Amino acid sequence: MPPRMPLAFARSKVVFPHRHHLVRPFSSPSGPSSPSSKIVAAPFRIRPEDALTRMHINALLATAAMPNLIHALLLRLFGTSINPLAKELGLGTSLTMKDMKAVLYPIWRVDTIIKGEVNLQGVEGKVIRPTMWISTREGYVPGNPFAPLSYLSFAVPPLPDDLPTYDPSSDLTQLGEGFDVVPVPFTVSPLGLAKRIRNMVGGRKNWENVTLDQTKFEDKLLACYPIMFPIYIAEFEHDMGDEGKRSFNVIMDAHDDNIKNCRVSWPPPPQLVENGRFDKNYYVNPAPFLPMANLLLYPSVPPHTISGPNTAKLVETYREWMSPAPYPDDITTIPPSPMVGVQLDEEIEGVDWDDLRIQSWSGKEREENGDWIELSLKTQKGVETLETMSYFSAKAPHPEELKGLVISTAGSRPKFERKSLVDMEKQLEVDVKRMKEELDESKPGWLREFEKIEGKEKKQ
Repeated sequence: MPPRMPLAFARSKVVFPHRHHLVRPFSSPSGPSSPSSKIVAAPFRIRPEDALTRMHINALLATAAMPNLIHALLLRLFGTSINPLAKELGLGTSLTMKDMKAVLYPIWRVDTIIKGEVNLQGVEGKVIRPTMWISTREGYVPGNPFAPLSYLSFAVPPLPDDLPTYDPSSDLTQLGEGFDVVPVPFTVSPLGLAKRIRNMVGGRKNWENVTLDQTKFEDKLLACYPIMFPIYIAEFEHDMGDEGKRSFNVIMDAHDDNIKNCRVSWPPPPQLVENGRFDKNYYVNPAPFLPMANLLLYPSVPPHTISGPNTAKLVETYREWMSPAPYPDDITTIPPSPMVGVQLDEEIEGVDWDDLRIQSWSGKEREENGDWIELSLKTQKGVETLETMSYFSAKAPHPEELKGLVISTAGSRPKFERKSLVDMEKQLEVDVKRMKEELDESKPGWLREFEKIEGKEKKQ
């Protein structure tokens, strides 16, 4: 069993140097430096004073105390001008902000394509071996296993394509004198996470009626983009009277000029977790870890399917793993982030910045990767249809008598025709062959180079 992290500790505070003012520097005497030119930084677009107002509202909500909830509503309606009256009425007085910091937190966006054979129990105990194909665009992986920030996804906001290279000398002082930014270093990567997932799957892992064997899966593409992402962290203390005091943190994105596009996250009050509300995740209203994903399992004919929508199952499984809920039998404890194990076992020496799979968010490779994933998905859907069609054709006593609609995409415009199942297969075979050729021709140059290097290493 993995080491447990006490919920009371994890829900208390983010451990940065405590000072009762907004922000202070966190650096070595010689100043921090970037470990790689591949790292980019999203600049702060929200000023600390504006962020504090919104975070204060959410902190009031996080207490679940009626006077604070009323104060939060008034702040939303009338702004900070209501504070003197609220204080006179005793609203919000049980909540105190202890500290606030501006932070550049390390995150990864990841593009992947994985393909492999799985075992599936079919009718009358017959084992079926369909193909599983998975692709993700801009999936999220934390760059540091530091809890509880590692339980939070910063994958939702659309980021500019041309983010500047991370430069600590300017990025850590961008808010002006007295508002230095705290940098959190990269210590883990999606490369280490991929190794850990393979180790966990091993030779036999059951998932949603499917038996997985990591040796039968191949990474068709794995590209990782390191980004220093701007957030604010504010520590609040709620005086609950006879029940004592509760400290918690409110986290806010600061990447967008429109503050409404900046997500605010906070842990729910313990009493709501105990009552069975907000007990599925550390944070209230968490962002998805896989904003764009596809899972194909083919031949896709009954009973060869995962119960429920394939992609939804994949997305939910990954979210629950990366952002675990408290243990059902002990809600005071939550599992650690899987990135803790990555740092301890797979990436003891830290991130390998020279790996070709680590690339700049602002580089040409990311655009090439995105185009190739889209073409791969289109091709794979054609393969899925062809294999499913072949399955039905093999089962039918007279396939030539079966009619259906075939779509030809060879020309400038799609063509629709009714054909026999046999003719449909022949037509689709031609289309799939063409798409596979186009896919091979458009493979990114860096990926060809990486596969060549990997091939040499395997021969040695």
